[in-house]
Amino acid sequence: MAPSLSNLIITSPLSPEKLAEVKTHFKSVHHYPPGGQGEDAKKVPKDLANKADVWYANYTGIPPYLEFADVPNLKLVQLTSAGANNALNSPALKSEEARKQITISSASGIHSLSIPQWILSQTISLYMHLYLQTYNTRNTQKWDRSIPQLPPPPPEDFGNSGRSLYGKTAGLLGYGHIARETARLLKAFNVNVIAANSTGSKRKDEGYIIPGTGDEEGVIPSAYYSTNDPESFKAFLGKSDILIASLPSTPQTQNLLKDEHFDALPKDAILINVGRGDLFKSETLLKALDKGHLSGAALDVTDPEPLTDGHPLYTHPLVTITPHTSSNVKGYFEVGADLLLENVKRIREGGKPINKVIPERGY
Repeated sequence: MAPSLSNLIITSPLSPEKLAEVKTHFKSVHHYPPGGQGEDAKKVPKDLANKADVWYANYTGIPPYLEFADVPNLKLVQLTSAGANNALNSPALKSEEARKQITISSASGIHSLSIPQWILSQTISLYMHLYLQTYNTRNTQKWDRSIPQLPPPPPEDFGNSGRSLYGKTAGLLGYGHIARETARLLKAFNVNVIAANSTGSKRKDEGYIIPGTGDEEGVIPSAYYSTNDPESFKAFLGKSDILIASLPSTPQTQNLLKDEHFDALPKDAILINVGRGDLFKSETLLKALDKGHLSGAALDVTDPEPLTDGHPLYTHPLVTITPHTSSNVKGYFEVGADLLLENVKRIREGGKPINKVIPERGY
């Protein structure tokens, strides 16, 4: 018999309008947003946690003051994040017993409204050196087209400020929902798209898809490569004028990119990383930039994270950094609530939820 899923607790932000909509789908709903005011600022009482069978939680999972014994009826935890590492380590969810009883679903899929936009904007900015032009004009307050941070252009070139994306190849390292929407957008710039995953084969996206986004059937890439096959991975890197990494943090992906992998990229390639900072060491990236092999990098995640004060990446002329904010978009938690309601509907009908986290895998 399918569970009724009647009692919901929310410990993430949510607008009053969306909260009112969500309340129509449950017998009881209690909202305890982080940083709330008044009644909202209190901890979730244990008598309410005891009755909850659904929890809409931020990336940290169930609040740390609650143990598994405090949520005996919990069936579903819907996260607002694509990553589940922090949630899996919360006291209520880290035991084997808890993971057998409670389904944890990530928010993978909702970021197609934000992160691909970040990737495209940073790619164009690096190719056109817009970030340097903006910085220079703001600081000099002069109408000067030169970019002193870059080598002067040859006499036959029209300045040193821009390159075209036309005809370039973007290598998508990881082909989840973020990469699939990025691939769709890149096609508008006549960019050839290739992809690398663990198997080197095309697969259908069976996660949460916002209508009109992505590449559900996986047909956009002109070729697939395997990260588990050194020769295949090297061939992928050798074609990637624009390397876009959106991998989660797993034992297989940590420090995946080393000196030889950066060396395998085409001369003047750029790197975009929106996955996790532990994909490579900062020193490895700096070395590739300083010897002139890479022409730029845009990082929303770093090694270490948060990046220490005064780190050389902050001021490197070929690097732009944002503090893990590429997913930020107005209405983010409302989109996540749509996924919550879809998963509740599926479970009530006896089906399987979208984005079920496999604890051993970490996502």
